[in-house]
Amino acid sequence: MPRPTPILQAEMAECGLACLAMIATAHGATTTLPEMRRRFPGALKGMRLSDLIAAAAGLGFSGRPLKLPLAMLGQLALPCVLHWDMNHFVVLTRVRGDQVTLLDPAVGERRLSLEEVSTHFTGVALELTPVAEFKTAAPAPRISLRALTGRVLGLRRSLLQILLVAIVLELFAILAPLFNQMVVDDVLTSGDRDLLTVLAIGFGLLLVAQTALGFARSWMVIVLSQTLSLQWKSNTFSHLLRLPVAFFEKRHLGDVTSRFGSVDAIQRTLTTAAIEAALDGLMGVAALAMMLMYSWRLTLVVVVAVALYAGVRWLSYRPLRDASAERLIVAAKEDTHFLETLRAITPLKLFGRDEERRARWQNLVVEVQNRDFRTARLGMVFGTASTLIFGVENLVVLVLGARLVLDGQQAGAVALTVGMLFAFTSYKSQFTSRVSGLIDKTIEFRMLGLHAERLADIALEPPEPDDHAIHELAHLAPSLELRDVSFRYGPQEPWVLRHANLTVPAGASIAITGPSGSGKTTLLKLLLGLLPPEEGEVLYGGVPMRQLGLRNVRRQVGTVMQDDVLLTGSLADNISFFDVQPDMARIESCAVLARIDEDIRRMPMGYQTPVGDLGSGLSGGQKQRLLLARAIYAKPRVLALDEATSHLDVERERAVTDNLRQLAVTRLVIAHRPDTIAGADRVVVLEAGRLVEARSVNDEWAARVAAMDLSALLAATRKAT
Repeated sequence: MPRPTPILQAEMAECGLACLAMIATAHGATTTLPEMRRRFPGALKGMRLSDLIAAAAGLGFSGRPLKLPLAMLGQLALPCVLHWDMNHFVVLTRVRGDQVTLLDPAVGERRLSLEEVSTHFTGVALELTPVAEFKTAAPAPRISLRALTGRVLGLRRSLLQILLVAIVLELFAILAPLFNQMVVDDVLTSGDRDLLTVLAIGFGLLLVAQTALGFARSWMVIVLSQTLSLQWKSNTFSHLLRLPVAFFEKRHLGDVTSRFGSVDAIQRTLTTAAIEAALDGLMGVAALAMMLMYSWRLTLVVVVAVALYAGVRWLSYRPLRDASAERLIVAAKEDTHFLETLRAITPLKLFGRDEERRARWQNLVVEVQNRDFRTARLGMVFGTASTLIFGVENLVVLVLGARLVLDGQQAGAVALTVGMLFAFTSYKSQFTSRVSGLIDKTIEFRMLGLHAERLADIALEPPEPDDHAIHELAHLAPSLELRDVSFRYGPQEPWVLRHANLTVPAGASIAITGPSGSGKTTLLKLLLGLLPPEEGEVLYGGVPMRQLGLRNVRRQVGTVMQDDVLLTGSLADNISFFDVQPDMARIESCAVLARIDEDIRRMPMGYQTPVGDLGSGLSGGQKQRLLLARAIYAKPRVLALDEATSHLDVERERAVTDNLRQLAVTRLVIAHRPDTIAGADRVVVLEAGRLVEARSVNDEWAARVAAMDLSALLAATRKAT
């Protein structure tokens, strides 16, 4: 029976893909989650069992869904998929008596009793059997460091300089045991005080030089670490900002933060551990050569002890890696829960759910601590084994070395003197510490693969396809057009838009309405290039956006989206959106147009009033008007508003709408309010993936619109077309 290894999900709704990847890899078709995403683009809302069976068929598996009682779990063909908690999939790997082992894509390996399983298992399982179309696949090549961090300037030169200084330091370390040998064998036996003085001065000077070089190396490592950290973080953060909006919509904030934090782990390992590993290797070889010059028998004892330590570390690697991987996932969940709790503190208190939220957070913290306990327990095991191995080794070396000294004295042929035994012991300590350190660094480098895989979810994600140079589009009319556009969020999802066509002429004012959930915001995101159409094209000024460049088009557009937020700073900062050279007169004029100027002037600090986290301290209407002023400040040629005045009273909304009419811009407005709809030149109704465009709005039709609800508007629109 193949035994899969854990593959942890990165996106919120890809547990099904992760389960398929684990089972396929267990059967020899090694695959990864990024590859699974490319082959089976997951829907944002997850996968049904039928979707899972269809994806499994694409991998060469025959899927057999089963409905079974808990007692029959042991009769399933393993590994198989279990439906879990009504909204999750896990992989069942073993059933032994009352104990069940499964791989949870959310947290890793879990061992539960049948009683615990009964609280989660829904009774639905999916057996997967390879068929003739199933093909094995070799593991994908390892991810290169350059692909993860981008280009880093000065890395090789800095590492070479540090390595050269460190090699000189190690030469001093090689000479140090000779002082012990010469003092014991030459000074103490002959009573030569002058020789002792010379040796002390000589080795004292070496110590001073060694200390100075050690300080220089430490300083160089600090400078290199800071330089690399800045470059790597900048490269990764720049790439993160270029990723499409859909990437962030599918991931928890804490998980993205955790993956970005892997940059620090990789940087620390490569700047410090890599140099230390190289030096440990060189020093280990040098110490081994010196030990062999003294006694091959004693050297053999030391080498056997080091080999035993390497075996212990090798056996502990896989459990340690799994525990570390699970800890990263659970810690990311705990971070997300913590951040969401702080953001939702008001509704939590109003609904009386703060204690339940605290209990859930405490459970997550306990899960993190459980992984920490597993790691600490493994560390305790191989730490104890290390103490025992090297303790026995030290005892054997001393006893065997003493016998060699005594045997030589009795035979009259000195093979090993007391001073040589002292020197050998020093070299032995250097050898065991350096080689055991090298073994630890090797394990640490292997553990880097864990951080590399997590960082790869960011670094290897394709950015938005926009490599056009920045240039003005003033020569193009600010018109927008959908040409036979179709869009859906996943292959198994229904079409949000199907063969949609819409023309928004330059200077026109278009109101888009329709039932809630009909896809109005999706339509706006397509027009703004935030979502790529699955079929058809989106044009600006009669030219496809992909030819103009998304950044160039977006510079022509001012937006207020439903989920827009304010950032920490002053009101003026937010209106100018942190312009490096803000125009205060323009800031005030935009505030006047958005009807927020009077509110700002009543505040004690006026336009310098600080804005709290995400705009806390402001009313919903004030936030919307600030966001509207921010959109106007950008001097847009197209103004796109998604329910931008929904929190305003009717009188103030009319005043804002009248002010916006003064702007020579093309306006796209998503709205439900009749007053807002009636203020547009034309109305477009979105229903069941279709765009139904009404005739131009005249005064008579506007009055009818103002008096109708949405259902009546839909009926009137169909009649008008």
